[in-house]
Amino acid sequence: MAEIEVREIRSDEYRVWDELVTNSPQGTVFHLSDWAITCASLSHKRPLLLGYYEDGYLTGGCLLYATAKSSFISFADSRALMTPYGGYLLPESASTKVRERESQNRSIVLAISDEISKQGFASVSIVSAPAFQDIRPLIWDGWTSSTYYTYVLPLVEDISSHISKKTRNTIRKGLKNDVQVSKCYDPEIYWDLTISTYEKQDREPPFTKMFLMGMFDMIMGNNLGEMWIAKMPTGEAAAAEFVTWDNHMAHRWSAASNFAHRDTGATSLLLFEIFLDLQERGFDSINLMAGNTPHLSMFVSSFNPELIPYYGVKKTRFWVDVARLFGRTMEIGGAKK
Repeated sequence: MAEIEVREIRSDEYRVWDELVTNSPQGTVFHLSDWAITCASLSHKRPLLLGYYEDGYLTGGCLLYATAKSSFISFADSRALMTPYGGYLLPESASTKVRERESQNRSIVLAISDEISKQGFASVSIVSAPAFQDIRPLIWDGWTSSTYYTYVLPLVEDISSHISKKTRNTIRKGLKNDVQVSKCYDPEIYWDLTISTYEKQDREPPFTKMFLMGMFDMIMGNNLGEMWIAKMPTGEAAAAEFVTWDNHMAHRWSAASNFAHRDTGATSLLLFEIFLDLQERGFDSINLMAGNTPHLSMFVSSFNPELIPYYGVKKTRFWVDVARLFGRTMEIGGAKK
């Protein structure tokens, strides 16, 4: 009988963890150790990389970020700033039998779930990558579930004929306006466009400039992505995109634009050129994100991508629910007074 151990990954095991990420169907760029360590450091969280070992070999895992609210209370979440999901990693199964695959995956998922429970978090939220589809073992184990959506665009056919007529016309408008698209790494321009993006929503960016620049440095230093910029004939930046990738697909990680040039076709042309470039380099698909935000979904869906669900689970300790209920009762009572 195999010897099973679930424990936190040590720093000297990061290479082995990254091999698991690369080989796992659920592995994404967001699971890599460099991503987790950098994101956690810049957002004042503790990265928790839990490994499932079978006879001493790392065969599964789960990435979380822990946040301490006090000396006694902490929370864990697989998501962090500009990190849409982490969560479970399972091995590629050699078995063609559904029952054997599900049994193996269930054993890994529940063993890790048990270890997470031992950590004593007040609440744990796990949103895994879209490739992690079977959350039934966790639901049966008392976790509550939620569904999210993303858009994935296949890059294996004539992209121009695949997208909507309206978007093709918008791309032509960008060409007519002589919008210039190039692969260009300019963090300052990107930050200026980020400010512009959130100003039009009357909001502050949800991340600081230091956080964004720190993530840029990590991504560029590890060859995990690239920046593209669309400029007007005057040289003014109209839009920018930052694309990341892993061995499964590319990801539209971040986007920013100048509201003054919203009707120039720059953003659509920029994305179209990125799609063509990725396709030429052998990428089969790109994760366009944006499936959970109405106005972003309307824009992204015009490229006719596939709508893909992915799942989250959450478990909260009883006393946390009681405290929240008590707090709401006090608020209602105060409002009545």
